[in-house]
Amino acid sequence: MAVWCVDDFKIGCPLGKGHFGIVYLACEKVTKCIVALKVLFKPQLEEAGLEWHLRREAQIQFLLGHPSILRWFGCFQDATKVYIILEWASHGEYLKNVVIQS
Repeated sequence: MAVWCVDDFKIGCPLGKGHFGIVYLACEKVTKCIVALKVLFKPQLEEAGLEWHLRREAQIQFLLGHPSILRWFGCFQDATKVYIILEWASHGEYLKNVVIQS
C-alpha cells in the first residue's frame, strides 16, 4: 500500500466545491495516473462533528466495487487537511449523463 503526501501530486483545476472542501483534478507524479483529489478541511469537519462519518465513508468506499461508484485509491492527511484519492470521472458526474425515459 502506497503512502502519499500532497507533494506526490500535480494539482490541477478544481472539479467541484462543497462545504467541507474542494475536489481537484490531479496527476500522481510517478505513475502519471489522473485522479480526483478531494481536499477536506479538518477545522470544518471537527466543528461539524463529522470525523466518525468520514472514517465510516472511507471504510465503505474502500470495500465497494461497482461500475457506478468511483474507485477509492487511498487517503492521507497533514496538519490541516484530509486528502482522499478517488477515480476521476472523465465523463462527468453519473447523474448528469443519465437520460430518463418517460
